[in-house]
Amino acid sequence: MTGRVIILNGVSSSGKTTLARAIQEQAKYSVLHVEMDKFISFIPNGDELKPDWFKVTKTDGLSPALPHIANGPKGEKLLAAMRQFVVKTAQSGLDLVVDEVCHAAQIDQYRAGLERCTICVVKVAASLEELAMRERARGDRLIGLAREQSDHLHIGIDYDLEVRTDLDPTNVIAERILKLVDTAKKPRAG
Repeated sequence: MTGRVIILNGVSSSGKTTLARAIQEQAKYSVLHVEMDKFISFIPNGDELKPDWFKVTKTDGLSPALPHIANGPKGEKLLAAMRQFVVKTAQSGLDLVVDEVCHAAQIDQYRAGLERCTICVVKVAASLEELAMRERARGDRLIGLAREQSDHLHIGIDYDLEVRTDLDPTNVIAERILKLVDTAKKPRAG
């Protein structure tokens, strides 16, 4: 038996981690939380924003200029390893909620690798005003990153569900996601 996988995809500060924890609390089965930020925390302190890991630049032509993060070669390898971990773990029968920031190509890779698993891809969003407020309140985020990511992150992704963490309570959203996963058509055994 393969696992169930919920992929929460959204810009920085959209509420993915809080939502993942609510899903863990409400699920009637054990759900592992795979958090992209935890994988990035494996990088030696101070190295994460070096160009070979994750390069930060400023957007051109916008006023004010917004930060943009691009994967360097080591960053790309780290995130590929995280995604392989998700696939292998789900294939082994464990249930996961994945806290991610990825584009259509990576979602397509997830879907291909998890074709024998129950998978639910969720767009996690909030208003730009709310995202900016959360970035400032957290104190550990690049200010403006959520706005920059919101311009391109979701292009070409066919989501199973779209949620707004600034409009609905987290526990209600978690319940909706779990219900969708529990009623999803189970994939055929291999």
